[in-house]
Amino acid sequence: MNPKLKKLVEKAPQGPGIYKFLDKKEVILYVGKAKSLRKRLQSYVRPSAKHGVKTKNMLETAESVEWVETNSELEALILEDNLIKEFQPKYNILLKDDKNFQYIKVTVQKDYPEVVTVRRIEKDGAKYFGPKTSGTDVQRIMESVKRIFKLCSQRNITIDPRGTPVLGAKVAVKVGGVSNKRPCLDFHIKRCSGPCVGMVTPEEYGKQIQAALRFLSGDFKPAIESLKKQMADFAADKKFERAAALRDQIHAIERSAQKQVITDTLMTDRDVVAYVEDLGKNYFVLFQIRGGKLISQEKFISEGGESPAEVMEAFLTDYYSRAADIPSEVIVSIEVSEKKVMEDYINTQTDHKVKLVAPKAGYKDKLIELAEKNARSFAQQSRARWMAEAKGEHALEDLAKALKLDKPPKRIECYDISHLGGTETIGSMVVFKNGEAYTPDYRQFRLRSTAFQNDDYKSLTEVMNRRLNYLPSKLPDEYIIRKAKKKDFDLLIQKAEQEDLVHDDWKVKQFFVLLKGKKMVGFCRSNDLSEKVHRIGALWVDDKERGKKMGYHLLRAVIEKSKASRLYMNCDPGLEEYYLKFGFEVLREPPKEMKDRHEAFEKEKGKKFPVIYLAYQKKKKDLSFTSVPDLIVIDGGKGQLHAAHDVLFSKGLNIPMISLAKKEEEVFVPGKSDPIQLPNDTEASYLLQRLRDEAHRFAIEANRSSRDKKMIKSGLDAIPGVGPKMKKKLLTYFGSVHKVKEAPQVVLEQIAGEELAKRIKEAL
Repeated sequence: MNPKLKKLVEKAPQGPGIYKFLDKKEVILYVGKAKSLRKRLQSYVRPSAKHGVKTKNMLETAESVEWVETNSELEALILEDNLIKEFQPKYNILLKDDKNFQYIKVTVQKDYPEVVTVRRIEKDGAKYFGPKTSGTDVQRIMESVKRIFKLCSQRNITIDPRGTPVLGAKVAVKVGGVSNKRPCLDFHIKRCSGPCVGMVTPEEYGKQIQAALRFLSGDFKPAIESLKKQMADFAADKKFERAAALRDQIHAIERSAQKQVITDTLMTDRDVVAYVEDLGKNYFVLFQIRGGKLISQEKFISEGGESPAEVMEAFLTDYYSRAADIPSEVIVSIEVSEKKVMEDYINTQTDHKVKLVAPKAGYKDKLIELAEKNARSFAQQSRARWMAEAKGEHALEDLAKALKLDKPPKRIECYDISHLGGTETIGSMVVFKNGEAYTPDYRQFRLRSTAFQNDDYKSLTEVMNRRLNYLPSKLPDEYIIRKAKKKDFDLLIQKAEQEDLVHDDWKVKQFFVLLKGKKMVGFCRSNDLSEKVHRIGALWVDDKERGKKMGYHLLRAVIEKSKASRLYMNCDPGLEEYYLKFGFEVLREPPKEMKDRHEAFEKEKGKKFPVIYLAYQKKKKDLSFTSVPDLIVIDGGKGQLHAAHDVLFSKGLNIPMISLAKKEEEVFVPGKSDPIQLPNDTEASYLLQRLRDEAHRFAIEANRSSRDKKMIKSGLDAIPGVGPKMKKKLLTYFGSVHKVKEAPQVVLEQIAGEELAKRIKEAL
């Protein structure tokens, strides 16, 4: 433990509040609450304290502790919950997969309510059911509700007070703000009562919605009766297939109703929460009992916790901060340490009082026993699944040993190039996490530098450059980049005069400087030419520091600090490749402000200077690209590996890289001419083959998709200023792209305007 923590703890106040342990980078490791901050924090640093493994690891990593005082324990609990949700600290007990929680939302506040699924609750007057952890169950419920109660699938249906009802309709309505003249398909096949064209009034449709709400609350009887009547009608009309489908649906609902083995003559609404711990994970089961019947069972997983009471408290805090329906009683298998504080917290999330009960005997204890039984079953099922996944972990361990890696490669990225005779060249990046394909992180690269070239090496160089640009190399310890200060300005002007740079309008606040020790060895400037044109210029690096990518470090600092999403620059044509590798793109038509500035510079110098104009578009944060791979695999032999590794080396990154040749499944590593002998029948070998095959499949699929799109693409699509509406207008008038090309300039100007017509003529 860091001795600094003990000194900090001594200064902690006696009152209630929250505390945060932070690492050396000031990242929050753990957030806790306490009735007395000093007593709670002293329990961490006391020599006789016996902590669990997770707490020990946290204290070894922690560099400092901070706290916030509150007026009460309840305020501390609320603040703790908010901070945990915002920062997701590594050592707090967190519910797994909370991003997958779903709610069923019924917009009862609207003229014609809708039943939809959402990810979060809003204070909008709607009725919510959830959270639900099974997306499949939610979809089945949604399908049943809409079919049974003939609810419309159209959105945003409102009364149109100025409209005229369509033939046979009771009221005039709008759909999405537009008067609707035709009913939806569901109305035609008698699955919808027709609110989308006003066939039912809001009052009549409201009765359908109320019946649906009762169904979602666990009252299945009206739904079963309705379906039985529909089934009888279909059977009478000899529509036996439809009748059979309804029969199956009735049986499914009846089976669900038969599961309501928990009955309560008092018709009480309550939740029952129990959990078991297995292999360091906590498995929760929550029964929702409404009107004395069990209507839903939800399952959750969390990790960590020093004591059962702490685990239960963390679950209750997290769950009831997002629950849509909170009953008046919550039965728990473990009694929390501060029952009154927890009850007060749950009360803040609803409009009625909630009682927390930890039974020791009787009927309620029987409910806890049943919930714990289900929790143990849930834990066993999860363990079986994780044991199957452990096979992938063994493959990663074997691969780490074979490649002499420091640790098993949890994240592996594999790259392949696909093209058709040098056209439509696509680079693919597939990602395996913990030995399994992780498709959300797959990415495609449409290559620019190898158009109409059959050059895998150059293609790989571009792909690796573009991908690794998201992983900036670390600035060596002896260098510092900071905003320029007043004391730097004289030296900036001096260097400008030596390099023959225009510096009449320079301001010190526009610059970042590169320092080696106390000596300035580089600088870069950013200034606004107009509200929309933000320019990078005056990039200079001392001759002795060239070749170390210090210019890239300066550019990155300027771009990251700029509020502009797009930045421009101009440079000598000989430096084009240097800036393209960083991520700039060449502009066909630069901003007028850039051209005017360069022309003024040429006029001042009395001669012409060749120039190219570039732009850098800031990219949205991409979690896949910003993740650092533990291993990079290149599909190919030594040549492809050499091309890719050159890029890695040039960026100063130290990431293990190999290539996998297809013929003999040979594994090559940088710096060795002979391949590594990896037995074909090992899990590690199978993993690499699956990875390579997946990259190849993804690249070919992307290439085929690109070719298909190009086949249906019009020559008008590439012309700046011709959007979908103008394209439709031109093709409707002229009939084809060829006729647009042959049309007289005067006629074209009548359709598209003088400037755009000229651009179309030049492009075609």
